[in-house]
Amino acid sequence: MKISNKLISNTLYLFLDWFVLTLTGFLYWMIAGKTLLPEEYGIVSTSINFAIFFSGISLIGLPTTLNKLIPEYLSKKEGKRITSLIRFSTKVIILTNLSILLVIILLSTSIALLLKVTREVVGISAATLIVLSFYSQFGSVMYGFQRMRELFITDLIGQFAKVIISFILVFFGLKYFSFLVGFLFGYIFATLLRFPFFYFHFSCLSKVKINGRRIMFGYAFPAFTYFFSWLLFSSSPYIFLTIIQNLEVTGIFSVAMLISSILITFQGILASAVFPIISYLSVNKDSQTKQSRLIEVVFRYGLFLSFPIVGFLIFFSNPIIQMFSGIEYLQASQLFPILVIGSLVYGLGNIFNLNLYAMGKTKIQRNIVLLTIFIFISLAILLTSFLKDLGMALAYTLAVFFFAFSSFLYLKKYLKIKLPLKDYIKSFTAALVSFSFLYFVIKCTATATILKYFFAGLFIVFYLVVLIPLNFYKVEDVKVLEFFAQKFSILRRLFLFLANFLLKRIKKSNES
Repeated sequence: MKISNKLISNTLYLFLDWFVLTLTGFLYWMIAGKTLLPEEYGIVSTSINFAIFFSGISLIGLPTTLNKLIPEYLSKKEGKRITSLIRFSTKVIILTNLSILLVIILLSTSIALLLKVTREVVGISAATLIVLSFYSQFGSVMYGFQRMRELFITDLIGQFAKVIISFILVFFGLKYFSFLVGFLFGYIFATLLRFPFFYFHFSCLSKVKINGRRIMFGYAFPAFTYFFSWLLFSSSPYIFLTIIQNLEVTGIFSVAMLISSILITFQGILASAVFPIISYLSVNKDSQTKQSRLIEVVFRYGLFLSFPIVGFLIFFSNPIIQMFSGIEYLQASQLFPILVIGSLVYGLGNIFNLNLYAMGKTKIQRNIVLLTIFIFISLAILLTSFLKDLGMALAYTLAVFFFAFSSFLYLKKYLKIKLPLKDYIKSFTAALVSFSFLYFVIKCTATATILKYFFAGLFIVFYLVVLIPLNFYKVEDVKVLEFFAQKFSILRRLFLFLANFLLKRIKKSNES
């Protein structure tokens, strides 16, 4: 498969995977919220987050290492080295899981008292963290081989199994255990579905020795530092706000942050799609032009997709807040412009930062992240004392500006990246025109709520149309439509019609 098609395919299936995880997550927690008391809901949330946290620690950065090194070894045609890497990482993960499991068993009574749950819940959490560890390990092998379709299918089956099992067990009166068991078995199913692919590469005959010390210190520990730092970065705003201010301020900030973070998700999908390709190409110095071009394309699509979302979140902040929460949270709308911009910059910066790791510059990536955390904590303590949640929003945004800018500068040292500013101006102009017009129409003509939502839903179509006279679209956009025509037979004619229309426009523009 061509590199361009591989990038489109990776993006498509990672987006579908995100959509499934989001949808099933919403269903899972919605059913829990409808059937459990607040205390029982808290037990489920605490148990699952306990398992997720310690599962991440048990992996000590090895899944990211596999994501980086498997494509690199594939590029070098070193299949035996891949097998050795998979075996080595699996052995380390088994040891870390056994160590954590032993500690949990020995301290189960103390942990139960600390978390205010029963020892049975602690036991289920321990089993869940082990399953999550191998789910991630097997998934990383798939990701390294860029088998995104299989990743999506296994998640699709496992996540819906999680919801269905939980829903069924509720009728047997198991209360919160229904959701703990459902969560556990959903991930067991997904892990078992991933196991054959993993085992095929794990069991291959291999006599190649690998440098375990280099793998751990050169790749795994920097990745673990990255993981732990961003865990601290994502959690600390709420802790600082609660300590320095109060829970009400924290609640308002949480709503604004939760909604604006959708921008980070979209950028993360694009960054994840290009990551293994950049890693694959990193072993060949002659491929630097291709790497640069891929990052430029991903960054272009990142802004292309983000500008309408930015406009939508800022223009319609009050209705969105009311949809997700209540009237008492409307104060969060003043944080939207700052946090939305911050989330956009963070997501775009993550494209640069992750690709530093993909190119093997793991320590540089780690140092940028650590310095970003230091800047954020320093600014957060200072600004939150005077400006409350607005200060926290400013601290977050200023820190991610440093993160994005420094990641770009370092990446530019190794790749000749030329960001097409004209395309960004065109995207911004189209978004501004679209939302200005729609905002005016909604304010002046639409009185019924359903009509307002209808006009708001038109923003995507209007945005895409405005880009046509601005000559934004390129041949690569035509290839995307042609790829979608192959994958979605139901909409084949529509995609081909749009592809042919844009191709004619592009040729006419080039001739003139």
